[in-house]
Amino acid sequence: MNRSTPMKRGKPLARTGFKRKEPGAFKAQLDRDTQTLVRSTFKRKARKPKAGDDKRMRDACRDEPCYLRIPGMCTSDPRKSVPAHRNEGKGMGLKTADVFTVPACPTCHSEYDQGKRFIREHKRALWNAAYARWQPARAAKMGLEIQEAA
Repeated sequence: MNRSTPMKRGKPLARTGFKRKEPGAFKAQLDRDTQTLVRSTFKRKARKPKAGDDKRMRDACRDEPCYLRIPGMCTSDPRKSVPAHRNEGKGMGLKTADVFTVPACPTCHSEYDQGKRFIREHKRALWNAAYARWQPARAAKMGLEIQEAA
């Protein structure tokens, strides 16, 4: 198949569905007067607090020893403790309320979240025991009353 004449478009090109960016929509632009690169300032939207978001509960875990205490793994260094959330009621992009946190050392926390040593029921029992120990200690630290389960 040999073509002697170039192909011609039958109808004109349609416009793209994308809008052109307005001047100033870019992160940096060249200033016309001074010929220098000027960064524009963007205002970020304030993050809405999600349901169950309570910074006081997470902060209460700071400088506490590990409450998960996984045998053979725990370092229990209070300077490195992090809040470990309960793994029930979670999903993609979801986290349980901050009330359900216990202080954990990084090794226990990673084993609890991603570890393969224990089955789910054993991890759940470890967390429930840790929460039973942590709840009165947190209440005393924060000056709260403990709510008994009905």
